[in-house]
Amino acid sequence: MWVIYKITLITGELLTTKEARLRQQLYDQLSSSGRFSSALLVVREHLPSGKACMRINIDATRVGNVGRFINHSCDGGNLSSVLVRSSGTLIPRLCFFASRDIQEDEELTFSYGEIRVRPKGLQCFCGTSCCLGMLPSEHT
Repeated sequence: MWVIYKITLITGELLTTKEARLRQQLYDQLSSSGRFSSALLVVREHLPSGKACMRINIDATRVGNVGRFINHSCDGGNLSSVLVRSSGTLIPRLCFFASRDIQEDEELTFSYGEIRVRPKGLQCFCGTSCCLGMLPSEHT
């Protein structure tokens, strides 16, 4: 018998793409000092036709829940992110589910993505054997 555990969902401000790009520029400047960490997530949902993509920008940096503190792991972590739709809602919710058994006091982690386009990106501290040394990044 399988038991599926929903850990949390991400809450934050829903932003337009224009606002997300402006905030990312600001957050990049602030993080260069080493004393700032943002929680701006860009989620892309590819439609079944393959011809379109819905983009959701969630900024949990200032307003959010405990989900904004889940860290990255280059090995994929112990959580899977899943877009969940409720009937009657246009925008899906980003939820985290346990992808394996999680031990007591084990850090909760998931992969922020695979793409790394910024040559001077933020350093990754996941410590896994497959760590790439830099957090995933892409053109917001």
